Amino acid sequence: MSYNDDTRLTSDEDPANRIQYSQSRLYTPMRIYIDSTTLICTFLILPFLFTEVSRTQPADTVKAPLWVPSDPPNTPMGTGKGIFPGRVVWARDIAATPWDGKTGHWWEDGTGINQDIVSSMMSRSLLTLSGTASEKASWEALFRYHNRTCGRGEKGYVTGEKIAIKINCNNAYEGYGDADNQIDASPQMLFALLDQLVRVAHVPENMITVYEATRVIPDRVFTKSHNAFPGVLFVDSKGDGKNGRYPIEYQKNTLHYSVEKPMVGKDLPRCVTEASYLINMSLVKGHPTTGVTLTAKNHYGTVDVRDHDVYVNSHSHPMGTYHPFVDMIGSRELGGKTLLFILDGLYGIRDVNDNVAQYAHWEKMFHGEWLASVFLSQDPIAIDAVGLDFLRAEFPWGRGNVPQAMTNADNYMHEAALADHPPSGTVYAPDGERLKSLGVHEHWNDPVQRQYSRNLSPAGTGIELVSISKAPDGRIRVTGVQLPPGKVTQQEKE
Repeated sequence: MSYNDDTRLTSDEDPANRIQYSQSRLYTPMRIYIDSTTLICTFLILPFLFTEVSRTQPADTVKAPLWVPSDPPNTPMGTGKGIFPGRVVWARDIAATPWDGKTGHWWEDGTGINQDIVSSMMSRSLLTLSGTASEKASWEALFRYHNRTCGRGEKGYVTGEKIAIKINCNNAYEGYGDADNQIDASPQMLFALLDQLVRVAHVPENMITVYEATRVIPDRVFTKSHNAFPGVLFVDSKGDGKNGRYPIEYQKNTLHYSVEKPMVGKDLPRCVTEASYLINMSLVKGHPTTGVTLTAKNHYGTVDVRDHDVYVNSHSHPMGTYHPFVDMIGSRELGGKTLLFILDGLYGIRDVNDNVAQYAHWEKMFHGEWLASVFLSQDPIAIDAVGLDFLRAEFPWGRGNVPQAMTNADNYMHEAALADHPPSGTVYAPDGERLKSLGVHEHWNDPVQRQYSRNLSPAGTGIELVSISKAPDGRIRVTGVQLPPGKVTQQEKE
C-alpha cells in the first residue's frame, strides 16, 4: 500500500534521480537484493534476510488488526493554542537529506544532511507559524504571544532571560564518541535553531543552555554548534565542566503530579527551573512502550525517574486513563515555559532503536524517500497529534509487526486536550490549580489529503496543518491555509 504524495520538495521528477536506497540495503519489506558474487555468502545471508522480512512485512495470515483511534477523523477536542490556534507548520525538502543510506552516516554534513536547506526550512517555518514577514518579527511575535498568555505582560525577549533547549539523544549509548546510525537529534537542526536565537532574536549565547539530562550529548551533536556558538552552555548526564559539557544539577521536588504515585521523577534540572523559556526539540519516531516519541515524551530526558510499566504504556490501558505526560505539559516549569515545540523529522523512523538505513524509508507516504521534514507549533497537543498521524500511516505495525505499542498512544492527547474535564476524571492540577485545555487534538481525514478541521473549513476549531513545499518552478508554496496578501513573503523563486 502506498499513498499519493504531492508535497515532495524537489523540482526533479525523474524517478531515476530519486534516492536510490533499495539496492543499498539487504533488509527491505518489498524487495530483496542479494549480492551473488559468491554462493557461500548467499547461503549465509538468506536466513537472516527472510527473518528480517518476516519482522518488517508480516504475512497476511499473521497480521494483527490495526489499531483504530477511538475518535473518528476530524472530530477535534480541546482548545487550540498559538498565534494561529492549533497551527502546525510542516516543511519538507528531500534536498535536506541527500544520504544514500550506505556511505558514512545520516548525520554527517553534506553527505547526510544539507545545512543550508535545513536552515532555510527553519526560517520559512518560523515565518509561517507566526504569519510575519521577517525572521526578526517572527521571534518577536512568538515571545510576545508566550509572555502575554503566561501573564508576563506584553513584551518580547528581555536580555538576561535564560532559554533551555531540550534535545533528544536517547541513543547515544556509546558516550561522547557515539557514531552509529541510530536516530538522535541532528546536529544541523540544532545549529539552525541556535543560529536563529543568536543571530536573529539576539539572545546572548551565555543565556542559552542545551541539555539532555539522562544521556550524553555526543561529539557529533556538540562540536558543530559549540564551534559556532562557544558561549552556549551544554549540560548532560556525564558533563564535568572539562569536556565542554556541564553536569546536571537537579532541584528537588519541583515537578508535581495529580496522583499520589505517578511513578515519574519530581526533580528537574536547575537549567530548566532557572530558565524563563524552554524550547522542546524532539524527534519523529515510534516507541515499543509509549507507541510514539514526540514532544511530550521528550521530557523523559528531563525528569530524574522514568516509568515504562505503570502509566505510559498506553497499549496496556483503556482510553481515559491518567497519564503523567499531562502533568508535565501542564506544569509551569515545563509546558508552561515552552516557547516553541519542534519535531526534527529529517529522518523520521519506525522505532526508537532502529537503524536509520534500514527503517527510516517512508515507503507508503513518500515513495521510499526519507521523511526530510521539520514540524513547528505553539500547540503541544496539536504537534504530537500530527506526529502520531504520520507515524501511524507509515509504520502501523511498528517493531514486531503488531500494532500493540501504538494502541491508545493518543490517550495523553485526549487527557491533555480535555484537561479541565478529562475522560479519566482525573483532576489535573500539577501546580495546585486545575488545568484548562492544554491544546487541541484530532486525527486527519486520511494519509493522502492530510487535512484537519481548520484546513477543511474556516469555521474549523481543531488543527491547521500548513505545509511548505517547492513548486516545479522553484517557488516556495504554502498550502493548507489562506494567508492575507503580503503576510508570507518568503515565497520567492530560489
